[in-house]
Amino acid sequence: MQALAINGAVSSANGRFTRLANSSRPLKIFFSGGLGGPWMSGWQRCECLKNLDHEVIQFDQDHYVSRASCRNPFMRLQGSLYDEPVVDEFNRDILAKLVATRPDIAWLEWPLLLRRETLDEAVSLLPDCALVSFQDDNPFGLRPGEQRRWQYFLEAIPAFDSHLVKRRSDVCELKTRGAQHVELFRHGYLPSLFRPLPSSSIPTAFQQDVSFVGTPLDHRTAAISDLLVQKNVPLRVYGGRWNRTLVYYRRKASFRPPVLGEDYVRVICGSRICLGFVSSSNRDEYTMRTFEIPACQGFLLAERTPTHQELFVEGTEAEFFSSVDECADKIKFYLQKEPLRARIAERGRQRCIKSDYSLIRSVANALEQLQMLRK
Repeated sequence: MQALAINGAVSSANGRFTRLANSSRPLKIFFSGGLGGPWMSGWQRCECLKNLDHEVIQFDQDHYVSRASCRNPFMRLQGSLYDEPVVDEFNRDILAKLVATRPDIAWLEWPLLLRRETLDEAVSLLPDCALVSFQDDNPFGLRPGEQRRWQYFLEAIPAFDSHLVKRRSDVCELKTRGAQHVELFRHGYLPSLFRPLPSSSIPTAFQQDVSFVGTPLDHRTAAISDLLVQKNVPLRVYGGRWNRTLVYYRRKASFRPPVLGEDYVRVICGSRICLGFVSSSNRDEYTMRTFEIPACQGFLLAERTPTHQELFVEGTEAEFFSSVDECADKIKFYLQKEPLRARIAERGRQRCIKSDYSLIRSVANALEQLQMLRK
């Protein structure tokens, strides 16, 4: 979408990537990220790269990240957040595979463990490889203690040739920390997964008036509590860690375990209204749900943000709220207006198609920007 297409000035990237800029052939792309299954956004982006007919070399970093998380309380008190031998192993392994495969682009998602010296060595050994950081989380957010977990990334920011980020604020933050080149990446939906399902195929267990899929973060925890306890909204919540909240024990029947992949799609398609909360501590103005719900022809009732208002026409293609009271009022209204609700859900899906909010379009746009890196 044009309003989201904030392009940084094209960097010289240290005078590299002649091969990348002049290439019309399929690219060889090294992809490091979360690749556990179709429910993971990293897996979805990797599939989009393959669907664009590029050669993709996969490197699943999740087992390194999980093993590297330091659980020793004494080490944590001394400031050690990661198990250094595991971090050493990750850096050795990823560099070895990069050198062995010699890609045109190294697409490095959520690079928590990647050290600056590893990137510097990759530059010297692979002069034609563009080193790209993909970041949809927020290293500069407001969550307590988050800065420590990003320590390697913050040191390595200038060593990446390009950064793909979700927020306008990330562009400014990265540039002040020496980033060579920053581009906004607008997320989207994977059409093969997020599509309308016939009502006859939705199990009764996934049918409800109102649903929210997500974890208890920020202001949404209090909002969900108010909707359930104060407003008596017929809301069902799917997600982990809600058992750490008081509202879980006050309205236990309203909570369900996390749903992934096809079950997530069934929840959307089985809901008359789907709520879309954003993360204020991450400074988000939209989430993956923003696209996934309307793509499934679900009725999106989301927080009113500038980006949501840019993506969908309020009252025509989706509905928005700015308070719990407004959210509850709109839920009550639309549960009584089934034909209107259905028309808005249909228009929301058509907007996804017309404006091409697909993830494959977003990935293709990102590759076009990366191929502009040139002498």
